[in-house]
Amino acid sequence: MASIMFLVEEEGKSILMTGDGHGDDILKGLKIISKLTENKGFHVDVLKVQHHGSEYNLDEEFCKKITANHYVFCGNGAHENPDLRILETILNSRLGPAHKRSSNPETGNQFKFWFNSSSETTSGNEKEHMVKVENLVKEKVIEFNYCNKIPLDFSSI
Repeated sequence: MASIMFLVEEEGKSILMTGDGHGDDILKGLKIISKLTENKGFHVDVLKVQHHGSEYNLDEEFCKKITANHYVFCGNGAHENPDLRILETILNSRLGPAHKRSSNPETGNQFKFWFNSSSETTSGNEKEHMVKVENLVKEKVIEFNYCNKIPLDFSSI
């Protein structure tokens, strides 16, 4: 099985489509095309979070190296995706304690999470999970006192 991953850059804007790729493979690819070095991370306008936000495809190292203005999650709560630990890892890389934050210059900028579903558009176990997703994001934004950094809008895209 293969997963298509690609970076599009046009007129000063960028989008990183990660497919079902693993974080380390994506980082290797970005190093090969000289977008990422050991000392310099990479910031994109849009990051499609890999594999529905699964806990197996993204880790702290990835989040410290790659930041975005918009994080897109295509998980509807099935199989508990997006995984709560992944959301927390991304939030920590932007808002958390210094040792967990990305060193990218854009780290302190406003950013937004986009979900293709919400607790209003799902039912059953998926709805329960999406409620947890929404609550975690709200709690972390309040905990880190960054209400001005993340607009809380849980409408589906």
